[in-house]
Amino acid sequence: MRKIAGQFRPSVSGENPFKMPNLKSIWTRSMDLVGRLLGVILVGALGLAILASWAILPPKSAKLAAGTIIHVSPGNTSSDIGDLLEEAKIIRSKKAFVVASRVLGLDQRLQAGDYRLSPGMDLLQVMGQLEAGRVTTVRITIPEGLTTYAIARRLAAAGLVDEDRFLELVQDDRLIYGDNSPIQKPTPSLEGYLFPDTYFFVRNQPEEEIIKRMVHRFTQVAGQIMAESPIPEGFTLHEIVTLASIIEKEVMVKREAPLVSAVFWNRLKIGMPLQSDPTVHFVMDAPRKLYYSDLAMDSPYNTYRYRGLPPGPIASPGAATLGAALEPSDVDYLYFVAKGDGTHAFSRTFAQHRQARSRYGI
Repeated sequence: MRKIAGQFRPSVSGENPFKMPNLKSIWTRSMDLVGRLLGVILVGALGLAILASWAILPPKSAKLAAGTIIHVSPGNTSSDIGDLLEEAKIIRSKKAFVVASRVLGLDQRLQAGDYRLSPGMDLLQVMGQLEAGRVTTVRITIPEGLTTYAIARRLAAAGLVDEDRFLELVQDDRLIYGDNSPIQKPTPSLEGYLFPDTYFFVRNQPEEEIIKRMVHRFTQVAGQIMAESPIPEGFTLHEIVTLASIIEKEVMVKREAPLVSAVFWNRLKIGMPLQSDPTVHFVMDAPRKLYYSDLAMDSPYNTYRYRGLPPGPIASPGAATLGAALEPSDVDYLYFVAKGDGTHAFSRTFAQHRQARSRYGI
């Protein structure tokens, strides 16, 4: 603009310096900018949602794959666990696992143990298993008639115990009863009290817990049996378990257990030695055929040399033989000999016994 005669006049261009801005134009441009920003945000959010969905879903190529055992050690972080899961193709993304565990506050709540996880599980299902500690168990069957040494070997072979430590612990019943054992017995060993059954144990479970579980199972079963068939007067629970363990080692066909029990009860009543081969085998370094020289072994477990019951059980008896020890058959047999087919021939007199031995090649 220029000043003429004290007045302001418009410039030649005709522009008005006091003209108000076009508000409609500004609003339009602002809305356009906001729309573009929202578009970018929505696209980004959609991309993140797609990426998160991809990360959370199970690996597409392995939805039907069988479960895999994943071992999470104590002290493993979510990053350590993520490495294990990604390497085993249980999850798509370790980063997604780590971020999700932190966002959900699970980073310090994922538990150690062995888990059977499937690539068919989504990320949240996997995390739920780890948070809840739903570890996989090992199914193991302990047959009747095993010694503590055989039980230890079986458990160690399944990766459940340290064999030497297990054997050391079962030599002292204070693990179970402290200094006040309710069972009168001359030996501290838990031989015979680890009940044969099918168990479900967890790997890395302390040996003490496994032993306590097996003894507790014995207490349950023996308690039920003895509630129906009380221990004879003058005998203790330990002596019944000892007798049952000998019967267990002698019989292969369970229906014969009451007959074998009768033979041993009849011998005990008249002071006749039990003369049971398995009691001698129990103290031998390695199982093998017995020779006459073995029968002279000086051991309280040698029932050829010493009358009565040995100091303790020679194996873990099952329910059937515990019952047979308390309820022998009503027969007057004093002898039996193996027939070679898993059964026995029973005799009342030594003459009959000699005939049976000759007949079956003994």
